Amino acid sequence: MKDIVLFDGGMGQELVKRNLSTNDPMWSARVLLDNFELVKKLHIEFINAGSTVITTNSYSCTPQRLRRFNLEHEFEKLQNLAIKAAKTAIIETSTHRSVKIAGCFSPLGGSYYSDTSITENEMYETYRAIGEIQKDQVDYFIIETMSSINEAICAVEALSSFNKKIILCFCLFEGDGTKLFSGEDLKKACDSIDKTKIYGICVNCSQIEDIQKALNIIKSYGCPFGALPNNFKSVKPLKLGMSVDNLEKRNDIFINDFIKNAVSWLDNGASILGGCCEISSEFIAGINRYLKKNNYNKV
Repeated sequence: MKDIVLFDGGMGQELVKRNLSTNDPMWSARVLLDNFELVKKLHIEFINAGSTVITTNSYSCTPQRLRRFNLEHEFEKLQNLAIKAAKTAIIETSTHRSVKIAGCFSPLGGSYYSDTSITENEMYETYRAIGEIQKDQVDYFIIETMSSINEAICAVEALSSFNKKIILCFCLFEGDGTKLFSGEDLKKACDSIDKTKIYGICVNCSQIEDIQKALNIIKSYGCPFGALPNNFKSVKPLKLGMSVDNLEKRNDIFINDFIKNAVSWLDNGASILGGCCEISSEFIAGINRYLKKNNYNKV
């Protein structure tokens, strides 16, 4: 049976709920500053649910986002705190020492749109700066929620010299598994990336119904591939600088629905699974039970 990499689910949205930090555009970075233990405990929850890779809680810790709150000086501190939370969680779950860490690289300005105010040089230098902090502390680099071909290229090029397995994740336009959220073509996006510089291609923070069509495109490139969907009704209400409180969880996708879809992705050849916003540890535990029952080898 083939090897499966099982990532965690969504950190940021769950942390905001548990911290009761509503209406805060700093999102999960605020929780990292104010409640480190909560971040560590959520990592532990995903590890105990069966995740073989956990992702650093540094999605919103980019200089560009922090600058809006005059907190750019906290950039390195926050990146290191996110790494520390993941490493401490693994140490404290002694039976899970084989769990790996993926360093998170997010859209620098914000999710679900193309920020034309950030130059290619700034993108490149920022991703390099994050990579320098993470390179000796993590096992994977995961480039998440890429809605722009240009930003995806810059991220891959900036990180390709660090000798890490890079997993590149595109974010799909809602209702169309063939396009990025920017409207750009997914196949064109995949064609634009130097596949020798990445380990795998995934789609993340996208609606479950759009995944299968996207995987049919991605799998033709010969890389490990997979999906880490969200469970939002829609991300369209979220605009730059707004709080994630504007987004609603779906009430029609439950754990069994998630597992059923994940099985169809496995049957299509996917070898990387996990979740994004509103995919809790219970969802990951459900996939983990299926993998165990059907003798998949988790790596």
